Amino acid sequence: MQGLTQAELANLIGISRTALSHIERGKSQPSRSTQESLERALNPFLNLIRFRCGEGAVGGAEILQKISAKRGLTYALTLDVPTWLLTRYQTPAAAWAYVLRLQQWVDALTELGVSKAPEAERADLILLRGTTEIMDESTVVQGLRIASVRRVMEDCAELSGRHALDAARLFLAYPRERPSRFRLDPAAVVKVWEDVLWT
Repeated sequence: MQGLTQAELANLIGISRTALSHIERGKSQPSRSTQESLERALNPFLNLIRFRCGEGAVGGAEILQKISAKRGLTYALTLDVPTWLLTRYQTPAAAWAYVLRLQQWVDALTELGVSKAPEAERADLILLRGTTEIMDESTVVQGLRIASVRRVMEDCAELSGRHALDAARLFLAYPRERPSRFRLDPAAVVKVWEDVLWT
């Protein structure tokens, strides 16, 4: 679903492609450390790619829009930019986006002269390896393709911190959109009340 080949996934895990193939076909059971490595490798937040375009999050989102129109590559914005568009309360720090065919996106950005951001520097654009499901659930808002509200909430909760507050805001603002099984950390809801009532 994430567009990874066996060889790419095996490389991320640190095992051979043959060993991964045996695990996938049930011929062998992964050790605990291999299973943990597999879970980490398939977590897009642990395998993101950061870019510095020098134009902030909105500029980063516009670059995504431009590349998508020119090359037919798919993206779905999540976290900061959609939260800003939906709640109108903050200036986003970075454009986060799920993409299909990640390497093609990296190549397209490189051709435009957009460089990867060093770990110590703030990124304007962050790419996550997405799935067709994420893309199918996305909608166009003000000309930008935005991931579903459910996805935004789940992503925010996954990252916690300030993003958990963003998730709580969306959770309260869009009750009909939240899935019935979705449960938000109570601490995040408390932060919402503190923010709304006492600031």
